[in-house]
Amino acid sequence: MKFEYTSTINVPIEFAYARATDFDKFEQEGFGNIDKFEPTGDIRAPEIGAKWKVRAEFQGRQRRFSLALRELSENEAVVFGNGTDKFDVEARFNFVKVDDENTDFLFEINSSAKTITGRLIMQTLQLARSRIERKLAVDFDAMRDRMEADYRGE
Repeated sequence: MKFEYTSTINVPIEFAYARATDFDKFEQEGFGNIDKFEPTGDIRAPEIGAKWKVRAEFQGRQRRFSLALRELSENEAVVFGNGTDKFDVEARFNFVKVDDENTDFLFEINSSAKTITGRLIMQTLQLARSRIERKLAVDFDAMRDRMEADYRGE
């Protein structure tokens, strides 16, 4: 299953990428409906393999899951993943320079089920697809607006 969000952010690519890789801020404040990122293990971001425990509300309940930093390509991509016995999930943030003041942003979540239980959960997600995509758009539109305001010094 795949979810996507795309937008143009009216800031330089270096600024957008720096904001998307502000791991200290995520650990203190969270992102969207995800609570604070709680670091686990000995590896710390921005090192590949850094891990966090996170909580987010989904379908009216708090859900807990883990994230690991899988890829970090300066001013291009940030990839988080979570592999469990039921799922393999990857979240990719891609940045493309449009010009000196604008950046195209693409967010993708790719997930696959490894078990029958995982497949049932994926079917539930499929039923909630439009609601999930709307929520992603709200969170990322707010992120874009904050980036643009911060860049302009507002």
